[in-house]
Amino acid sequence: ASPGIEKRSKVRTRVVAMALLEKIQSCNSIFIMGHKFSDFDSVGASIGLWSVCTKCNKKAAYIVVNRDRSMAKSILDLVDENVGYKVIVSPEEATSKVTENSFLIVVDTHSEKFLESNSFYKLFKHIAVIDHHRMTVDKITGADIFFHEPFASSTCEMVTELIQYMGD
Repeated sequence: ASPGIEKRSKVRTRVVAMALLEKIQSCNSIFIMGHKFSDFDSVGASIGLWSVCTKCNKKAAYIVVNRDRSMAKSILDLVDENVGYKVIVSPEEATSKVTENSFLIVVDTHSEKFLESNSFYKLFKHIAVIDHHRMTVDKITGADIFFHEPFASSTCEMVTELIQYMGD
């Protein structure tokens, strides 16, 4: 990449990180959800964002996954074993925790039809999308933050870059 592209990308990443941080701080609970049949990228990116929400911002945050259909069960089990409370919840369990002031972060997809749960997604007024896949026609519209980097190798890479600008 040329220095101009790299610099512009870093500036954009910092701007998105600040917007995301502001949104996280302004709501009372955060839900992070990826695509159906979640994989390591979807779950890994979710865990990274969950860490920022809970450790830096002391917010209630949940990772929304259909565990029985996940391809990343080993990571989900590690989270269960190492965190003192229930972080990974099904869309059905998460529904009762959503309030007017909840925020949904969608990771590793920007397509409504690939979401872990479309009905859960529809409960939110405030949404961010973080994805690296090539743009499709059925993209999520009306998101507060839409961070799309098709040149990134993974959503985990994007989240790692965002975290660098979100505090200690």
